Amino acid sequence: MCKSSNLNNGPSNSKLRSAHRLGTGRHRSRTRVLIFGETHGTNEIPDTFARYVCAASARGGKTLVLLEIDASYADAFAAASDADDPRAELLSKMSKHWASTDGRASEAILEMMESLIELRQSGRALTIRPMAQMVGWPEMDSLEKLAAWLAEQPPTKIQQMGEDGLAEIIRTESEGFDRTIVLVGNVHARKAELTGLPGVQLMAMLVPDSISLIVLHDGGTSWSKTNGEARITDVFKTNAMNNVADSMAVGPEKQPAYPGDVPNFDGYVSVGAITASSPAMPSAETP
Repeated sequence: MCKSSNLNNGPSNSKLRSAHRLGTGRHRSRTRVLIFGETHGTNEIPDTFARYVCAASARGGKTLVLLEIDASYADAFAAASDADDPRAELLSKMSKHWASTDGRASEAILEMMESLIELRQSGRALTIRPMAQMVGWPEMDSLEKLAAWLAEQPPTKIQQMGEDGLAEIIRTESEGFDRTIVLVGNVHARKAELTGLPGVQLMAMLVPDSISLIVLHDGGTSWSKTNGEARITDVFKTNAMNNVADSMAVGPEKQPAYPGDVPNFDGYVSVGAITASSPAMPSAETP
């Protein structure tokens, strides 16, 4: 059922056993949420995430997967989860998302979702839901006033609304599940403040009992949108400690992702070299 996976065989992985047992026995309350902090727009990271979900859900219990996709697509996720042709359902009901130039709309993410739905339809107690939202909106009597209010807010305020929204979904949607496994950009997965966003409490900081893993890689390419231009981008290696591909661990060993980054994450997942995955429905902006 699952693709071949060596995710249990990396260095220090005995420390990750509690994460594999999310929601079972004595680990139920304190290791319930596992967060993957990714680089968007690659082939390898969605594949690794899907293989981990497959291995974890095989242990029994109810598994919730949360993806950093707009929460307004919840009905589309639900319809695709039980559809005869999940890919067609996802493409038709989420065409605007898949045509975007954001790495979260890549072909690899679409294929990952197909794999997760296949697991669900094979009998796994697996639910997949979107989680990106902003909270804390003021009550306004017109969209024009709301837009004007938004334009007056500092970037840190807007960022905090998004971080609060992600964390709220984790807290509310996880009820009734034995484990929650989350895939978000690595900024949201940090457990320490980011210099460029002073005062912002990032998502993982707002879910303190979670285990947050930075996804390390050996460099390569990703699909991203920078300064308004969507393209394949060269990405520098983040795996400074040369952790072997398909390894993961919790603890200070084999860290950091960057010098001085040890306290920002609880552990790592290493995926090796990365390659870019383009949008699932290329738009006019696609080269």
